[in-house]
Amino acid sequence: MKDELQKLIRHAAVYGFGRIVGRAGSFFLIPVYTHYFSASDYGAMEILSLAAMVAGILLALGLPTSLMRFYYANDDPQERGRTVSTVLLFSLALGGSIAGLVILNASTISRMLLGSEGQAVLVRLVAVTFFFSYFSDLAWVYLRAKQRSGLYVFLTQASLIGAIILNLYFVAVRKIGVVGAFWGNAIATATIGMILLFLTLREVGLRFSPSRLGTMLRFGAPLTLIWVAAFALNYSDRFFLQRFTSLAEVGVYALAYKFGYVLSLMVIQPFQLIWEPQSYEIAKRDNAKEIFPRLFVLYSIALTTVAFLVALFIREVFEVFVNARFQFGARMVPLIVYAYVVQGMGLFFEAGLLIRKKSRTIAAIGVVSTLFCLACNAVLIFALGAWGACLSTLISFGVLSAATYFYSQRCYPFHCDFSGVGKVIALSVLVLFAAWMLPVESFAPRMVYKLALAAVFLFGVFKLRVLQPEEASALKELVEAGCRKIGWSSLGVAVPRN
Repeated sequence: MKDELQKLIRHAAVYGFGRIVGRAGSFFLIPVYTHYFSASDYGAMEILSLAAMVAGILLALGLPTSLMRFYYANDDPQERGRTVSTVLLFSLALGGSIAGLVILNASTISRMLLGSEGQAVLVRLVAVTFFFSYFSDLAWVYLRAKQRSGLYVFLTQASLIGAIILNLYFVAVRKIGVVGAFWGNAIATATIGMILLFLTLREVGLRFSPSRLGTMLRFGAPLTLIWVAAFALNYSDRFFLQRFTSLAEVGVYALAYKFGYVLSLMVIQPFQLIWEPQSYEIAKRDNAKEIFPRLFVLYSIALTTVAFLVALFIREVFEVFVNARFQFGARMVPLIVYAYVVQGMGLFFEAGLLIRKKSRTIAAIGVVSTLFCLACNAVLIFALGAWGACLSTLISFGVLSAATYFYSQRCYPFHCDFSGVGKVIALSVLVLFAAWMLPVESFAPRMVYKLALAAVFLFGVFKLRVLQPEEASALKELVEAGCRKIGWSSLGVAVPRN
């Protein structure tokens, strides 16, 4: 158990670092874009990026998830290589065909999406970028399956840094406008795509199996609905807000949502990148149904802890970094970040459905949850505005997670300590309530008080005896190891034992 915990945290931390740096890099370019682009240029870029995102979701056909599932279904290296080669060759053919059609019809597509044929060059550059990113997605999955988190993050950061440098060169130095951003992204994506293609094919070779492709498509295609559902669950509320309230309220809510999304960025996404392949490995073990419950408890505590810290200090973060016009958004962040706690728990249980190859069940859950979310948005946002959007997010994630847990337990049951996790969540809410009742308005005394409350919460988590002794010890060792790497010899703090 200790080894599993250390392995998960080690890889998730590497992936998390990559995600955080990547998101910081994307924020870095926003001032550049808004300085050199007109509003219409920026709008065109957003529309084309969204179109490429939708195309990627629909054409992925669930193959990234399917590749991971069937890669671990066979221990034979030759068969694993055949599986990877098959989907990679298929993606090259399909992606190339779609990109070619878009390039040939760029003027028509530009007129349909942007109202003018004058942006056809942007459409062609998006098509080129789409082609390389489309097959690269499967090469990234292969690196995750091999658990090469270091190489994964190195290449993603190389792509990010390359794109930033090229964007700055074309936009700020050459001053060729919005087309420069598309050139920068296309060149960076193509370069990393060719590197990934070379590294992958060098290991797996050129082998294609039509029957295996058919099996993987039958498993993966229904999962497309999940990605469509995820898109609706995360973004549809903005359109309802615009319809029922105002753009100003949309802006405040969107900013609050970005801060609530930090939990997904820092914990959920890094964990999912390593959890999917790791869950297949654990499922093969005799004691799998002992390991899964403990990992659920640890993962839930991590989710709750990060959510608690975000909610605790969000007022101070807004006061330092956010304009006064948006300060009200800080009040909505706690509800949004705890909604992501619920979502993260549901994604944990999705592993049981994938292990049993219940992709159609996952798709059905996604469709029903999306319809429920749209209904909640219509009712709650109409009645409560941005607060209704927050409640709709929490309720929709709750329905999605509950349904995932219910059907996962039917096909792959294991006991979970919801009582212990519930105690940790309740403790976090009580401490947050104490922070919100604080009458001190001065920034410095308030920070001292909140740091003390954070220590109370962390100490309380250990005193609740939710963690087993070896888990607490493993966590302490990991933290101390990290501290030694940055020059601290020891934490000097004893971890309470159960």
